[in-house]
Amino acid sequence: MSIAIRRTTAEDWSLVRDVRLRALADAPTAFASRLEDERDRPESAWRERLSSVTSGTFLAVDEDVAVGIVAVFLTPDDGSRAHLVSMWVSPERRRARIGTALIDAVLRWSRDHGAQSVELWVTVTNEAARRLYLRSGFRETGVRQALPSDPSIEEVEMRLVHRGA
Repeated sequence: MSIAIRRTTAEDWSLVRDVRLRALADAPTAFASRLEDERDRPESAWRERLSSVTSGTFLAVDEDVAVGIVAVFLTPDDGSRAHLVSMWVSPERRRARIGTALIDAVLRWSRDHGAQSVELWVTVTNEAARRLYLRSGFRETGVRQALPSDPSIEEVEMRLVHRGA
């Protein structure tokens, strides 16, 4: 297995869209967005998202096949904080350290962009993801909220503070 983690550009919009839709179809209760909403998003919205200088989207690629995705953005009102969002690894490729590699890309990007911490939300029912984030150095903050796409599911906030921050 030779996985490459690469940052996407606006030219990758179609590939990013395909992976994002696969993620939402595979795990509809894991994300704040819904498949129906993302599927109808126009090309221009995907390109704009991938062109932002205050965010990054990364794909895990095995040869020419995207097997994972994650995004990160700086908090608009506080550039010292970044948010990890949209993390997903193809079910048949889980437990192969792809998630760790994607998180590492987010942590590098956030440090390079001056963030002192990285925050994320994960559903309380997603034990595998919570364990992965804990192994990567994230800690629960104690803050909880309803999942925007399904208020019957609760999610917990986790944060990693960069060393030296």
